[in-house]
Amino acid sequence: MKTQNVADNDAKYETYYKMLTFIETMEGKQPTHPVFLPRGLYAPSNILEYVEGTMNLQYTDPRLTWDSYDNRTDTFTIALSSGYATLGDVQALVEKVRDTASVHFYSITEQDKFPVLYDAVNVSATSSIMYVSVLSMVGKVHRDPTPFGSTDYWDVFGGKCSPQSGGGTRKASDLINSALVEYFEPYGCTFFTNETEVYDLHSYGWGQLNPHDPTPGDFNIDFRTWAFYCADEIDPEDECLPEGIQLCSGFDEEDIKCLDPDEMNYYFGSIVDIYNSYTAETDLHHINSLNYLEFGLCDFLSEFWAAHVFFGTPNACESEIYPIPLPPCC
Repeated sequence: MKTQNVADNDAKYETYYKMLTFIETMEGKQPTHPVFLPRGLYAPSNILEYVEGTMNLQYTDPRLTWDSYDNRTDTFTIALSSGYATLGDVQALVEKVRDTASVHFYSITEQDKFPVLYDAVNVSATSSIMYVSVLSMVGKVHRDPTPFGSTDYWDVFGGKCSPQSGGGTRKASDLINSALVEYFEPYGCTFFTNETEVYDLHSYGWGQLNPHDPTPGDFNIDFRTWAFYCADEIDPEDECLPEGIQLCSGFDEEDIKCLDPDEMNYYFGSIVDIYNSYTAETDLHHINSLNYLEFGLCDFLSEFWAAHVFFGTPNACESEIYPIPLPPCC
């Protein structure tokens, strides 16, 4: 059911068309697929189908993964006549379920949350009344803080490196960019305004020394973002030399540029923290990362990751592209 562009007259999308037509009818719109308009009365199984279908289509996003769940179960009643309900009564039931789901959702203080599932169950039914139990499931969205695994040894200049070989030609910074886009990807239907292109995050920690580095001077997570500076000779009176610079003769450049999984995850987490600091100050959120490898024009060797990031204000879509936010209730 979760598709933005479905083929006309394709039988496998029949359930999607049914739910879409039901929603459009509830909203007083002209149905795009009138052939799927409900006919006549609704049996208990049909009631459950439309309650679950309309809630899950509009408000849940199956692309997400979850850390934890907050569940709530509520019971509703719907009048039946000789075991069947009218269209108006089914629509009224869906509205009650939506309002209760909204109360549940907005009562959760966790910010990184989204509806996971709505599950309707027939508790009991007579010829005149049906009791429907609805499970409302809200999840804390899972964002992997360590996206790089045991085989992710990536070269700063491109490709995998020892002890791995082959498996791609992308630079380590490009892999970090992809992981950042996935980590910060907004859920639901979202667009951004106030788009801001940022090249300088130095004041938020970009390129600064790592205060928690256990072995300073080995160029393994010495800085909060990847950097390598060395000189053939070091004049302590030279104010142009960057903090933490070492003698080039003391390093194997092959080792310096091959980032192991722990280094990759460290730089990823450090950049996430830098972005979050920027967001906390500006209230602008990550849109895209295009960070790149840069080389300094200096009398010493200077290689580092430079920032190129887009931030903006996230907005919920006001359209028929699902999922959409639950409307605040009551």
